[in-house]
Amino acid sequence: MEKLSLYTTRLELVPPCSDDVDAIRSACQDPEIQHWVPIPVPYRFEDALEYATVHTEKTWEAGTEFTWTIRLSSQLAGVVGLYRVANSSADLGFWMDPAFRGRGFLTEACREVLDFAFGPAPQGLGLARVGWNAYAGNIGSARVAQKLGFHFEGTARLGAALRGELRDDWAAGLLFTDDRSAQNWPILD
Repeated sequence: MEKLSLYTTRLELVPPCSDDVDAIRSACQDPEIQHWVPIPVPYRFEDALEYATVHTEKTWEAGTEFTWTIRLSSQLAGVVGLYRVANSSADLGFWMDPAFRGRGFLTEACREVLDFAFGPAPQGLGLARVGWNAYAGNIGSARVAQKLGFHFEGTARLGAALRGELRDDWAAGLLFTDDRSAQNWPILD
């Protein structure tokens, strides 16, 4: 698929490119991102360059992953994407630069990506399901998914690994037919 940008009232979602390398590398120095996101640690310039150029080009072209930078007034605020796209489903993943957290930008960006995911072709992907996973304890990520209408599906005990360490893994799902209103989650009560 040819790369495309998405827009919300406040944000522009643009596929990563070489101009984003320094901002991505800087954001990925954040201890919270390193704790919750499966990125290399230490996160080097070369990692950001490969991600923003080679990786992004290959996965957009193959239709297996669609990633956008989240921009507010031209500043990179975070990244959101649809990963493991296959069989009419995908997984939603995201992170935010610490300077932009807590203002609703991530939820707004994710809503636009979900509209694209569930929208009919050729403007969308026409998916039936979008999944969400996070290492157990990632309350910030869970709150975003809860607000987006994801239904909590459970915890896989030691179901995911991060840099060789097994961790419990939370899972949730959103179907095309779901109303996308905020859900009650037992882990967030």
